[in-house]
Amino acid sequence: RRGAGSVKSVTVTAPCRVDLAGGSLDLWPLGLMVPGALTVNVALDLRATARIDALADGSVELVSRDLDVSYRWTPGSERGGLPLLERLCEAAGALSGFRLETRSDVPAGSGLGGSSALSAAVATALAAWRGAPLGDAGTVALCRDVEAANLRIPTGVQDFWPAVRGGVLAVHYEPGGERVERLDVQPEAFAERLVVVYTGRSRLSAGTNWSLVKRFIDGERDAVSRLEAIARVADTLRKRLVSGDLDAVGPLMSEEWDQRAGLAAGIATPEMEALVNAAMAAGASGGKGCGAGGGGCLAFWVPPGARWQVEEALRSAGGSILSARPAAQGRTVEVEP
Repeated sequence: RRGAGSVKSVTVTAPCRVDLAGGSLDLWPLGLMVPGALTVNVALDLRATARIDALADGSVELVSRDLDVSYRWTPGSERGGLPLLERLCEAAGALSGFRLETRSDVPAGSGLGGSSALSAAVATALAAWRGAPLGDAGTVALCRDVEAANLRIPTGVQDFWPAVRGGVLAVHYEPGGERVERLDVQPEAFAERLVVVYTGRSRLSAGTNWSLVKRFIDGERDAVSRLEAIARVADTLRKRLVSGDLDAVGPLMSEEWDQRAGLAAGIATPEMEALVNAAMAAGASGGKGCGAGGGGCLAFWVPPGARWQVEEALRSAGGSILSARPAAQGRTVEVEP
């Protein structure tokens, strides 16, 4: 038995990302309400992978290598251990005759957009399996809506764009959809100067994100002013990258983090603060928590030649260094007829 597109297997990878500035502004409708809202991020060669193989008996098997969960799924049945995969299959109209297996290069709750990269990889694989490939905007919209249904809160889009396009991006939030700008920055610059460290403690962003949206809509002065400041920092950082002023990136990342950490208690944890102090003492020019904070990963910008001492200082402070090489390419698709 073959898929709807008459293929034997499909393998898709999609990169995770580091948000340099402007995270959370992608949460609808914040991006439409904060003046000049945009997010600057970079895709990393840390990837989520989705593989689909034909099953002759017409059943559906869902497998997560990271969660060590696998089961046969019947559409319409009570949700199992992989509800996001079930919802993506339903949304794609892929309901029989395949095994879907996923895995990720990043730990769960890393703040690197791992679940979104996984969603993009799965959605792309299912579309290819059915012989109806999705464009970039279609993939982002489908994944956003499925994640919102799964989490039952408003969700954002900035994680999906690096997954489908790769590179260094500025995602502008405009009526009718995002405008995605690919910034002309040499990958070697990021490979030399970006350090990513995992705290060892995963975090969940859903509760923080919903609280943030509600506080902004309710007009809480501190939330409004901080999000507006985050948007200004993101715009400045974008301009500095475009002009080639890479030395400005680190201090702007720190400025963004100062605003973000004040949005709610628990965004900056003691473990994160210890890593920030260690990196800055070792020569980093700036840094921030990734994603919503509260654990997960941090990203630091270092001067040329300072990577080794900053990484060593972070290890000594209890962090785990992750690969931070930029990914110029977004999702990849391999189809076996």
